[in-house]
Formats: sequence, C-alpha cells, structure tokens
Amino acid sequence: MGEGTGLGLVSKVVAAVVALVGVLAGVAVVLSAQHTAGLEADNRTRAAAANAVPVVAAALRSAMTTVETGGGSGAREVELDQVRAEGIPADLVVQARDTGKALLADTGLVVAPHYGAPAPPESVAARRDAFVGLYVAPVRIASTLSRLRPPDGGVTITGPSRMVGSIGGTRPGDASSYTVTLSTALAPGWDVTVWTPGGQAGPGAWLVAALCVLAGLLGGLWVVRRGRVVADTAAELDQLRHQSSVLAGLAGVAQRSLDLADVLPAVTTQLSDALGLRGISLTTPTRDGEERAFFRNGELPTPAPGSALPESVPPGRSLSLLLARGGRTIARLNVLAGRPLDAEDMATLEAAGEILTSALTNAEAFAQQREALQRLRSVDELKTVFLATASHELRTPVGVISGFAELLSAHVETLSAQKVREYAARIDATAQQLGSLVENLLDFSRMERGIVGQGEQDDLDLGDTVRRILDEHQDLSAHHEVVLATAPELVVRGTEHAVERVLTNLVGNAAKYSPAGTTIRVHVREEGGKAVLHVDDEGAGVAPADRDQVFSRFYRGSGDAVTNTRGAGLGLAIVHEFAASMGGVASVTEAPSGGARFTVRFPLADRTDPSLPATRAPAEGTTDVLT
Repeated sequence: MGEGTGLGLVSKVVAAVVALVGVLAGVAVVLSAQHTAGLEADNRTRAAAANAVPVVAAALRSAMTTVETGGGSGAREVELDQVRAEGIPADLVVQARDTGKALLADTGLVVAPHYGAPAPPESVAARRDAFVGLYVAPVRIASTLSRLRPPDGGVTITGPSRMVGSIGGTRPGDASSYTVTLSTALAPGWDVTVWTPGGQAGPGAWLVAALCVLAGLLGGLWVVRRGRVVADTAAELDQLRHQSSVLAGLAGVAQRSLDLADVLPAVTTQLSDALGLRGISLTTPTRDGEERAFFRNGELPTPAPGSALPESVPPGRSLSLLLARGGRTIARLNVLAGRPLDAEDMATLEAAGEILTSALTNAEAFAQQREALQRLRSVDELKTVFLATASHELRTPVGVISGFAELLSAHVETLSAQKVREYAARIDATAQQLGSLVENLLDFSRMERGIVGQGEQDDLDLGDTVRRILDEHQDLSAHHEVVLATAPELVVRGTEHAVERVLTNLVGNAAKYSPAGTTIRVHVREEGGKAVLHVDDEGAGVAPADRDQVFSRFYRGSGDAVTNTRGAGLGLAIVHEFAASMGGVASVTEAPSGGARFTVRFPLADRTDPSLPATRAPAEGTTDVLT
C-alpha cells in the first residue's frame, strides 16, 4: 500500500476519532449533568430518610408503650384460644410472653402480654404461669407516612417478612431511594425506605452537548480535507517497514492491559503477521520437569531444546526462546516459521521475547497486588464495621452510668437506702460491662500488633485455674447456675491470663445467649491425650453454617438470639487467639442439652519435665455448683 493511500486512510481515521471525541464530549456533558442531578436527588432522599426515621421510631415506640400498659385507644384484649384466629405469629406470642415486653408484628399489630397479676412477674417461669392473653392494637402509621412523604415521592415501611405500610404509589425505575434499618432494640428487621424522583439533565447541558458534537463534526471535516492535501503530496511514498516499528507496536499492545487474556492474543497475532509465523505457543515449567502449555495461536510448534537462537530458520522449522527475569524462568516462547527467518527476524523475535517477558512479569505482579488489595479492602471494611459497633457499645454503658450517677447526685438526700443500693448496683453492673468491653478492645489491639499470649509461660493445673477464675468472676453469670466438673492434675503450659481470657469470654458468651435461670456447665477433663475445656449452655446453639466462622473477628452469626443482643464480634476471636497462644484449638458443636458446646483442646505439658509428676494416676474428678 502506497504512503499516500495510507495517509488518506489515517486522515479518515483521525477525522472519525475527532468526530467521535466531539460526540463523546457531548455525551459526557449530558451524563455529568445527569450524575449531578442524581446526586442532588440522592441528597434530598437521604435528608428525607433522616427526618423520617426518628418520627417513625417515635410512632412505633408510642404504640408499643400504649399497648404495653394494657390500655389506650384501639387496644383490645385477646385470650389465648383466640391468638391463632388473630393471625399473630406463634414465635411472637412466645417472645412477648417470656420477655414481658410489647413487640411489633409485621402484620401491622403491636402485641403485649397480659398476665393474671397486677404487675408482670420477674422470672420467665412465673411469666409463663401467669400468662393469660395479649393486648393487641394496630400500628397506626398512615398519618405519620402522610406527613413524611417527600414531594412527588413516597415512603415504605417493611417488617422482617412483609410490607407494613406504604404511601406514594409505585416507585419509578429511575427514582432515588434510601433505606434505613430501625434499631434492633425497637423493631428488629424493620426498614424505612424513602424515594424521590430521579434527577434529569437540564436544557443547558443539552445545548453544551450539541455544541460539542458540532465542533467534533467540523473538526473531523477539517482533518479529512487536510489529509487529502497531505496524501496528494506524499502519494509516491511507500510505508516503511522496520524492526523498530514492529517492536513499538508490540510494546504498545503489551502496555494496554495487565490482563494476559487481552495481551497475549494481540501480541502474538501482531508478531505472527510481522514475521510470517504459522504458530506460536507459550509453555511454563512444572515441578516434575515437564512443560505445560498455557497459550497457543495457530499451529502447535514443537519445543526445541536449548535457549540460543540460530542465525536463520527455514520454513516449517520450530525454535524456542527462554523468557527469564532475575534468574528465574518465566516461560518458553515456541514459534513455527512460515517463511525463511533471517538474522533481522531473529533480533525482532528476541526483542519480542523481552516484551513478552515484561508483560508476563507485570501481569503476575498485578495479580499479586490485586489479591493483596482485595485482602486489605476486606480488612478495612471489617474495621469500619467494628469501629461503628464499638462506638455504640461504649456509648451505651457510659450513658447508663452517667444517668444513674446524675440521679444519685441530684436526689441522694430524698432517695431511700434501698434505691441508693439499687442505683449503685446498676452503676456497678454497667461499669463491669464497660470494663469487659474495654478489655476486649485491648485484646483486639494486642491481636492487631501480634502480641497476644506473649510473656513467660508456666505450668498450670487447668482444673484449679478454671475453678479459681470462676470464683473470681461470678458476675459473668449472675442470672445462671454454673456447674463445674474438673479432673485433677491436667497440667498445661501457658499463662493464667490467657486461660482467664478464654474462660471469661466463653462463660460470658453462654450467659448472653441462653435464657436467664438456665444452667451453664463447665467441664475440664482429658480426652485423647489433650486437656479439654468444655462450656455448655442451654441456649439456641450455633447453626452449623456459622460454626466455621464464629471465631473470626467481627463475625456475629445469625438468628434471633444474635440479632436481639449487642456485641462487637470480638469475644470468640479473642478465645481463638489466646487458645492458640497456648497451642490450643477452639471449636463449637451442639451440647447434650441442645445448646452450644464450645470446646478448647490444650496440649498437656511435657510429662518428662522434672517439675511435674512422672506419672499421673487416674483419679475421679470433682463437681461444684457455683452461684
């Protein structure tokens, strides 16, 4: 092809590119305007949602308070034999009966327990015996939704399984919406969704876009005319074919992407066209000394031994080139000649090998960096969730302590001694809760720095250590009976602090997720040459799908028992880390009682240690009931 023809073609391509740039600029202007309008719509939606949530929460809370007192407008009493006919879920009835609190049903009702006593009994068993029916009232939120509805928009409230209320009609497909989940303490699984019409680009943006398109078309017309002039003056020149142009093209193609699926087909196709090759393949060495082909273009060449390139190659002959970097073989480039290849072709092939080596190395490095980045993003997301949860968990006990302290300070002279003791007990219990959370945060900080369990380890009698720790931390299970069964002379290597962090987190976890008044059983015994610590509860247990993840940081599992309790998701991760510092392994299964059984297996201390008994005669364990 002549140089003039090539320049004419190039001018047409450039003209098309210029026109395309104009069109793309116009599209960009419109898209930018639409994006800006969409952001404004999103801001309006978020503001409306922020205003709606406290109003809806107040309306729901008011309805729950009214029904919980057993009266109020619209509240009515439903006896036990009428509950099913009312369509009230059985699990909601059981939960209201056992907790003594008003609850929301996404059928649009508020239910509260009715006991045959002036005041709700204090224990679960007593509430079950006294339960005679329900107070039921509809959730009246229609007027609330009408006041919250944004202009031309709508509001929807949904419960765990269905929609509770909606206003505003059908939401358009391009509408901007924002959903906020209500507090789990008030309405678990309830969401408030606000939507407003989506933003559209204004007439000014369309005018600018039209001007951009017009400028692109005029520019393309000028380029075509200019290209014709240049093509006429250079019609007799032929396009130069040179090694540098081939390599520049290969380098340009190799630099367009770090994905080998994009690079290799383009580079090998261009190399085959430049050198007239019938086939190209890339192989990589394997551990057994063989070579595995991972790319092929055209006919399959036969890998040739050696790494040096000959001065020339006849048609139909295969040759190979090792691709290495930093003393490490990256791959082997195999080619099948389709025409005679001379010394200049060999130089081009060798330079192309360098380009392929760089492309392979860059792709490998990019894959490693992308994997590391994904891990960092996952950790960052987990830390973000953790910080938000920890902030909430710290703020709650601090507020409780401050509130009761203010009550004592303001009314200490008028309060009875019993009330003062009651408030002081609440402050003490909340302070202990806050202390436990702070201790978990400190443990998390140590885990982040990799210093969990560091320090001098001693030989510990696991049973005696567990008994002493439970005696010192009876506040962990104030509303449960703790039964301890231990076997003697189970000596492990570690620190008492590590055992304390493992045991207190497991017992505290059992107390948190099992009903008050139930029994927590702690066993220390030998199984399979290991010192084993079992903590059994009578709660809902851990679902099999969650058992492999409950010891991960920030993971809290699923189910109503988890949803209705607060936590930062660190307790079981701390158990895992401190157990590992003593060579132990933590796991969870189902307890004989049907609840959860958390198990930590510690290696026994070396019995050849002169400080330990040479043999350990079998002895019966002891069982204690700790209150």
